[in-house]
Amino acid sequence: MTSAEGIQMHWLAGSLCTDTARRPAGSVPVDGVSDLWLVGDPPRAWVRTANAPMRCVVVVGTCGASDDELSHLAASGVPDDVVLRWPGAYAVVEQTTVATTIWTDLASSVPVYTTVFDGTTYWATSARGLAGLINAAVSSERLAVELLAPSSPLLAGTTTYFEGVDLVPAGHRMKISSSATAVARVWWPGGAPDPGVSLRAELDAAVGVRVDDTESPSSDLSGGLDSSSLALLAAHRLSPDRSVAAFTVHAPFDRPAGDLRYALEAAERPGLAHHLVPLEAGHLPYGGLDTIPATDEPAPSTCAYARFDYQMTAMVDRVGTDAHLTGDGGDSLLGTPDAWIADLFATGRYREAVEEAVRLARMRRRSPGRVLSDVLDSLRSDPADALEAWARLARGQVPSPRAVRRLRQLLPLVNLQPWATPMARNHAAVRADQAAESALAVPAGQRAVWDVVEQMGEVGRTAYADAQLAAESGVHLHNPFADSRVIDSYLSGVAGRMPSPAAYKPVLRAEMGGILPASLLTRTTKGVYTPDYHLGLRTHLSGLSSIADGHLAALGLIDPAGLVNGLRRAAAGLTGGLWLLDAAIVCETWLRAHHSTALPVWESTSDNVRSEVLTP
Repeated sequence: MTSAEGIQMHWLAGSLCTDTARRPAGSVPVDGVSDLWLVGDPPRAWVRTANAPMRCVVVVGTCGASDDELSHLAASGVPDDVVLRWPGAYAVVEQTTVATTIWTDLASSVPVYTTVFDGTTYWATSARGLAGLINAAVSSERLAVELLAPSSPLLAGTTTYFEGVDLVPAGHRMKISSSATAVARVWWPGGAPDPGVSLRAELDAAVGVRVDDTESPSSDLSGGLDSSSLALLAAHRLSPDRSVAAFTVHAPFDRPAGDLRYALEAAERPGLAHHLVPLEAGHLPYGGLDTIPATDEPAPSTCAYARFDYQMTAMVDRVGTDAHLTGDGGDSLLGTPDAWIADLFATGRYREAVEEAVRLARMRRRSPGRVLSDVLDSLRSDPADALEAWARLARGQVPSPRAVRRLRQLLPLVNLQPWATPMARNHAAVRADQAAESALAVPAGQRAVWDVVEQMGEVGRTAYADAQLAAESGVHLHNPFADSRVIDSYLSGVAGRMPSPAAYKPVLRAEMGGILPASLLTRTTKGVYTPDYHLGLRTHLSGLSSIADGHLAALGLIDPAGLVNGLRRAAAGLTGGLWLLDAAIVCETWLRAHHSTALPVWESTSDNVRSEVLTP
């Protein structure tokens, strides 16, 4: 397959069997399952089915279950821990004569969305797909939240970028019957650890379920701990008979340094076929934004799309990759949140808490007293109270300084850039009030763990948007750090004793001894790419300025002149907060791609019924 051919991003849609059911146009029915339809070109075994007299079971995603194990589910029923039974990232659907039940994975790596049309509940693995069913408008509230507080799962909740389309939360069970739809959490983090399970073993199994049966597996090899671990685990599994193609994207160099030096050392291990992909001027951040395809939501790789697409094309052209591993999610899973210090205080471990605060202060070159003050404020921070305070702040009201300090322990402060309009603030405040009504208190001593859980849900779901981008080049992306068993095993292993927030991924480094080179095992920093973004901003400033007066402005969410001024100041190095400007750029780019691409069309199941059947 060449990069020009690409693949149609796959998604699955279903509903309760009714006389008026609809299906996506161009879809094919899944064999043996009523009212379940497949769109696009999935990897082999992305949809697998098993049938028994009382039920049929469908596994959606990458799953290490055998055919016999799936048959056992169909015969005996699906347990609530089903997404933890096997390696991979997958959702499970059980269909009986009276209900459809869906279990979501722990990071929404296979996101499941729902909507109601003509009195019937529909679900799909594509939010945009369901938007086509109900002709949904873009959600101004969701856009406003992303503009003012990017990547804030506590604010976003189960909303999507389409009105009337909702996300089924990660780690939940949704049961749809003719009378009701009920959603319940079925997984809680930090359970009793299994002494026979380790992070390395789960990562190895997660890698294996992707590469063992593929013809041409590939992996990122950035030089960081996460991608290097995955690439070398794959190489270890495949060597000596096969190899994994490892791709390192890098700036031109005279002498290797930084990430590239680490990548070159890792590439010396057996089982790796190393490919260097040198960047050119045309691959700077903020380039190629007018070529981005439509996705379910703004993709994390939007600002770096020129580089992203360049790598995807190189991988397909050089090795025809059919499964590509990335290290996305490693930082969110393995980095201990500062809230761990508050958890130590909350559980009476005062000496440990003070020691951790001093260690963190030293690393960040801050006052230990200031770190301790922030920790004590976070102890008094309740999610509902923080959301209500955030809503007041968004509306221009000024909470007390103490309330603001407590607030920032759970949520980013409202973007006070001049280009954010009062309408944007009001939309976001409305959403914050709604989120406060359903917010649950975090159990004492578990705030850090729940912070990780929320961030992994954000990582897994947004990574699916990156997978949609990659599909345009013919690449199937995989993110093993967002697999359910990997998440569960790590959080269970550190339950009650997380690593220090000042330590750099100590669990991964400890468990990857013998796999990673010595230089990587001692690495305690990440690569810094901010200078590339500032250079890209200066290079593409004219084109970025032209997008200011676009869809966001038409929705009344940004002031074009204010945004242009912010871009110019950032390009000149006169202000920080580039991530906030990026949020506006990413949302506007997504809107342009969305409005330039027709929504998926749905048709009655009684019209143009095809004879194609998907064989599992």
